[in-house]
Amino acid sequence: MSAALLAGAVLPALLPLPLTLPASLIDLRSRIIPDALNLALLLLGLSVAAWREGAWGLGSALAEAAVAYALFRSLRALHARLTGRIGLGLGDVKFIAAAAAWTGLAGLPVLILAASLSALAGLGLLALAGRRVGRDTALPFGPFLALGLHAALLVGAAG
Repeated sequence: MSAALLAGAVLPALLPLPLTLPASLIDLRSRIIPDALNLALLLLGLSVAAWREGAWGLGSALAEAAVAYALFRSLRALHARLTGRIGLGLGDVKFIAAAAAWTGLAGLPVLILAASLSALAGLGLLALAGRRVGRDTALPFGPFLALGLHAALLVGAAG
């Protein structure tokens, strides 16, 4: 791996790691992503956007985070209305919005795909370990969203 690839793709993809790692560990332990970590992730993403593209980048990143929040909050509400259960925690919705400040709306499909596939793999590992996995199996989604954010950043930097 060349130094240019490392500096150009891998390092920026790891920049939010000091926030995504504790958010993931707390979500695994407590099934909550603290608002303070989501806010810090949002503010750092907005700062990076402003540093890269100035005021236009800051405004764009803020708008995309707001759109992502509205979209996933609506999906959360629709799912709850249709099933009578909460499928996506509010901390997860806030995390996705903060992640959108980093990836833009264009990066969200990669983020959600990577998060969903890794969560399915996690469920598969639970099943292989002998745990009963069914419709009511609850799984903290924060760690998978964090993995998805890093994957989206890596794909975005490489593309």
